[in-house]
Parts: sequence; C-alpha cells; structure tokens
Amino acid sequence: MVSEGNAIRSSCAVVEAEQGARASTSPVRRAGNTFFKLLYRYTHSRAWRHNERLAHGVALERDEAGRLAGMSIRGHRLACVNAQMPLAPDLHDAGQECHLIATGPSVNLIDYRALQMPRVLGVNGAIALTERQGVRFDYYCIVDTGFVRSRTDLVERVVREPLTLFATPLVLWHIAERIGLERIRCRVFLVDDMLFPAGHRATRMDELRATYDARALALFDAPQPLGFSLDLRHGVFDGRTVAYTGLQVLASLGFKRLYLHGVDLVAAKSTPRFYEEASNMQPSYLDENFCEFIEPSFRHASALLGRRGVDVRNLSMESALGEDIFPKLCWQTLVQGAACACKAARACAPDSSLDSSLDSSLDSSLEAMPGFAAASTLAPARAPTSTLA
Repeated sequence: MVSEGNAIRSSCAVVEAEQGARASTSPVRRAGNTFFKLLYRYTHSRAWRHNERLAHGVALERDEAGRLAGMSIRGHRLACVNAQMPLAPDLHDAGQECHLIATGPSVNLIDYRALQMPRVLGVNGAIALTERQGVRFDYYCIVDTGFVRSRTDLVERVVREPLTLFATPLVLWHIAERIGLERIRCRVFLVDDMLFPAGHRATRMDELRATYDARALALFDAPQPLGFSLDLRHGVFDGRTVAYTGLQVLASLGFKRLYLHGVDLVAAKSTPRFYEEASNMQPSYLDENFCEFIEPSFRHASALLGRRGVDVRNLSMESALGEDIFPKLCWQTLVQGAACACKAARACAPDSSLDSSLDSSLDSSLEAMPGFAAASTLAPARAPTSTLA
C-alpha cells in the first residue's frame, strides 16, 4: 500500500482536547493547525488547495488500484472497512429496498413508528430521528465539514451507533479534532472526492473520462463538472448536497428500490431543517447551488438509474425536484401497502397465530396520520411490530 499525507477540502480551523462528552479546543493545537494550513496554502497551487487542512499529521493508505484503504491521524490508525465491505451484493428481494433520510422539514410529517424500513441511510442531522421516533440507521453519510463543526452533538450520536459511516478524510479529521478517535464506535468507510481526490491535485473531467470506464462512473453532458459514481471505492461526485452522495452510496451497494425522505430543497436558506428551530438554524447554500448543480445532477442521475433498473421514489411531496426526475409518493402509501401484505398473509394462513385483537390498530393509526384518507378497499391489518429490520 502507498501511504501519503493528505486531505480533502479545506475549511475553518478546529482543534481538540477532551472535556466531558466532547473534545474542546486547545489554543496550542489550534495555532499549530492554522500554521500548517497556511504554510500549505502558500506553497501549493490552487489545484492542490483542497489538501491544506490535512497536509500535516494525516496519512492515507491506498490499495494497488489507487483507492482509499486506510487513514491515520497523528499516528493513530482509524479502523476502516473499505477492503472488507462488499459493494453491489446479491441482495434478496426484501433487501433490495433502502430509505435515504435527508433533513428537510417534510420529515416532520412522517410517522416513522408506523413505517417499516428494511434498510435506512441517514445524512447529517437525520440521527435526531433516533431519539424522536426510534429510527435505527444501517448506513450514514457525512461529507459536509460545516455540519461537523456546527453540530458536533449530533455527529457524536452518529459515531456511537452500530452503523457504517461513509465520510471523507476531511470530515473524519474534524471528528477526530472535536470528538476523538477513541469515541468512534461505528464502522467507517473512507469516501474520496472524484474531482478533489485526497492528496492529489484537482482532477479535470477529461482526465476522469480517460481513466475510468462506464462501469465505474457516468460523466454528464452539462456546463458544470457533473457525474455519478457507480463504484464507491473510486469516490463520489458531491452534487452540492449530501443527499446526492447518499444516492451514489446506495446505488453502489446494489439497492434497487430507493425512497427519498426530506429531500425538499425549497427555500432552504430561510427554512429550518426538521430538527432545527428558526432561532438556531445553520446556514444553507442549497438555494444558490440548486439550478447549476443540484437539479441537473439529480435529473441526469434519474435517467442513469432508470436504465440500470433502480426505482427511486421521492416522499417529499413539495420537493423542488419535479415528478419528471423522481416520481413523488405519499409516505402513507407505503403503510397502506404493508397493510395489504398483512391481509394477504392472513388469507394464506387463516389459522396462524396472528392476533385478531390487533386487526384494527393499523387503521386507527392511519386515521390519526396527517393527510391520510383511508381507502375503502383497505382491510384491517396487523400493526407493524417493529419499525426497522
């Protein structure tokens, strides 16, 4: 393996030292971080600038194919699963479905205790649903260092969970500085940036086209450098929203039915995320990036995934992404489908141990849900006993 000192995108200064449940800042460490960042900035061209934060004290390992394989920070090795985690597994039918939960305010309209989700990937602050509605995540994606800096409390919840975290080396550096590597309990998969690879200069689209074939990525015909990764081990295109990164993660993992939650993308600058209040909301740049980066990225990805047999549905009815990109679906429809499945199972096994006293419980919960109109053909069904597999 090749070991190299490097980083992925720059950002504001940060530092560590532990105090209570969170690492706090040491003035000496902060001064050192800033010094080495500025030294790198003024001794390297702009094409290398994305490495400035982690150029000191960080070593990345790459395999024979040049893909990220491991990471050490200040001499402490971070356990990574890049080599062990299979991509595009042979999923059985039930395992082909995954829910991607973003953080738009429409998430607050969903009753997750009534919604069965075989697999779940969360991004950024979606972890707040664990405490609010008992949601358990199998996968998680964080590529925004601003989120790590501003909501370290939520990030600490993520790294304590038994999930797989997909994150860039720069994000992991910020986590190490604020929380500490010893507090990370989740599995970690290192994610590279196709356009700004760690430890290398920025990559041009023509270079990507010459290096990778259609099995690894798709490059879109657009004014901006847009694309979609089909092999997570090589990296991702950020699309200016972490939800787009999450979509590439799930496509690489081989899921064929995807449901998007909270991908609202409407007036994000003035609208709090589902876990925020107006008084404490963090800045958002989704509005500025929507027309040039976000919308065309999802539009091209929709056509690509459709050709590959991946069905994506958008559960945000007010999403800025049109129906022509991803068809919209009321989340209650998924609960109704589960009820019909229960009815079919009961018909096949009329003498089974299904508790008939629970038959009306799901109907009652549906009637209480906002915006749900019970269908006359929906027979009583047994309520789900678990929100997650």
